[in-house]
Amino acid sequence: MIARLLCVTVLLSLLTGCRESQKKKELLVVEFKPETTLRYKFVSERDITLELKSDDPKMQDKNKPQKMAEKLELVIAYKPVEVDPFGLTVIEATCESAQVTRRNFTAANTTPDAAQQLAGKTFTIKLSPSGKITDYSSLTEIVQRLGEQAFTGSTTGSQKIKNPDMIYDFIAMQWYLWDSVATIDKPLDGVKKGTTWTADQLIPLPVPMIAARKTTYTFNNIMETPEGRKAIINSEYELTKAKLENWPKPYAESFAMKGMFGFLRNYQYQSVEGTGKQIFNIDSGTVESDRQHYIMTMTAAFMLPLGDSVPVITLDQKITTELLD
Repeated sequence: MIARLLCVTVLLSLLTGCRESQKKKELLVVEFKPETTLRYKFVSERDITLELKSDDPKMQDKNKPQKMAEKLELVIAYKPVEVDPFGLTVIEATCESAQVTRRNFTAANTTPDAAQQLAGKTFTIKLSPSGKITDYSSLTEIVQRLGEQAFTGSTTGSQKIKNPDMIYDFIAMQWYLWDSVATIDKPLDGVKKGTTWTADQLIPLPVPMIAARKTTYTFNNIMETPEGRKAIINSEYELTKAKLENWPKPYAESFAMKGMFGFLRNYQYQSVEGTGKQIFNIDSGTVESDRQHYIMTMTAAFMLPLGDSVPVITLDQKITTELLD
């Protein structure tokens, strides 16, 4: 009799512990409600420093850092067209405004950025409850059209000349908007506070080169608010050589870059360091805000050698996402 009571007690303890464990897990699911449009403001901005490093102290004194900056601001409205809580949701996204400001190494830029052509454009995406984009076709078409707008119309030799643009910034902000949820290893199992997971993501650069970072997400805490329970998801970034998938190529042919970056070659990525913080409303299934800040360094070489001086480029990058409604 005593043995039976002990078995029952142990079983009840195990079941209670299992239930307590499940209670500590949170199911992070992206939700869109019918006839409810979500408007977001996206900002990608970076300060760029170009320095010439040399072993010659005399040359080092002469090589003063050069600086430039560029900033893309977007407002995009996401309207659900077909909502399936257990399947794919079709979303129509309309870019309400797009503005680029740029200060080049030598002067203010006067050429309109191709990314500004996003204003008034509409594209559709299909999204799973876990936040994965399953159909990129409409988004890819928009990106390719933007790429066509980036060329000056002039050529150098047999190559077209491309203006600076922030198309890759648009790609990064759209492709990875729901990545904090979409890249959870087993989303249906839920996550506990302290759980970490990773994602490989495109780094937007002032040159049309492909660089990737490994983002490590951490489910840090939960805030109880009148608007619902909000998950705080922290992120850290580092350089990775992982091959990226499912991203579009804006340019269909080879080209020469206009400006300073057209004189540089052989870019070598050195490091990426930074952190971010996202607020995800668990009850409404909505990304409410996301802030990223990281520093990236890379080296390059001049088209024509300039002694032993090595160009070193430092990017101070900030990317923010804010729910407006």
